[in-house]
Amino acid sequence: MRDKYSGWFPKAPAEIAGLWERAIFVPDANVLLHCLRHPASVREELLRLIALLKESLWIPYQIGLEFHRNRLEVELAAQDAYDTLIGDFDAVFEKARDRLRQLRAHPTISVERELSALEMFLQDFRTRMESAREQHPSQDIEKAVQRLTELLNDRVGEKWKPEQLAAIRKEGEERYAKKIPPGYKDTKKDSTDLGKYGDLIIWKDMIAKASAERRPVIFITDDVKEDWWWINRGRKIGPRPELVEELRAEAGQEFHIYEFGQFLRFAAERFPAMQESVAKVQESVLADEQARQRLQSAQALEADRKVCRLEDERDQIIAILSGAPSGAAAYSGDRGSLRARLEEINGELAQLSELSSDAGRLPG
Repeated sequence: MRDKYSGWFPKAPAEIAGLWERAIFVPDANVLLHCLRHPASVREELLRLIALLKESLWIPYQIGLEFHRNRLEVELAAQDAYDTLIGDFDAVFEKARDRLRQLRAHPTISVERELSALEMFLQDFRTRMESAREQHPSQDIEKAVQRLTELLNDRVGEKWKPEQLAAIRKEGEERYAKKIPPGYKDTKKDSTDLGKYGDLIIWKDMIAKASAERRPVIFITDDVKEDWWWINRGRKIGPRPELVEELRAEAGQEFHIYEFGQFLRFAAERFPAMQESVAKVQESVLADEQARQRLQSAQALEADRKVCRLEDERDQIIAILSGAPSGAAAYSGDRGSLRARLEEINGELAQLSELSSDAGRLPG
């Protein structure tokens, strides 16, 4: 029975350890980008770990392409953070100033003293941000890109030819319609540059590489979507069984997948000399993940508020179109413009619903 349903039996630790002896390690673009977004000490340890894997390292052309497409955004976002934080603090402190100025009198609060304290704190924060800006490690980050380039030299797959890309578009549509992994969760991406088929292209290249070298594949990624992972009640058990079975059928080899944090834990066991440094990397990667989750929560909260506002407006327009007098004074224009606005609102609500649905599928 195990032979017929091999993908549905999670690998035992001994089996996974055996894969490490022979596997091709494929870091996803989001993993390579970690080498740019963390502090210097963490970047150094990440590059050191990748160097230890060099003899077994390989990436499809598509992963390298996605890395280069996104690396400038990562670098520019870090540079923009100084002005963004200063602006955010200015806005928050301006509200605090307004509240203080509204106190005409208070038995214990000294308005002038508190205003002065706020200004001193804000000025100190601006000074620290400007100092950090002056120390921004642009050259060091560029060196990290160069080191990654050297580590991956001659370890990148071939660029796909136009006829191959045309074929993957057709195959992708058929697979995605049947929810055959990977990639079907990217159907909303722009298809003009084949972005929605990026994961499928990567998958096809991994199958071809495993077949050509007769070696198993270990994929390391921060992608947590269900079209890569076998997820049960929010817990990631391992790779999608369909992927394990497809790679075995096409290449006669095993497939395994790690989240980056999980991979770091196993790497520490594999390379004892790196245990201390891996802990440092894990801490930074965890902080990065927690920050991402907080951002997603804030965005979800703002989306919920927008949904409420749109639903209220929609209800008012429907009431007017149905002849109810309530809310009529709040709107001007003929019935045609009201119907047009109603269409816009329904479109916005549908889009927000899709975004919320996608976010809800990301475990943890």
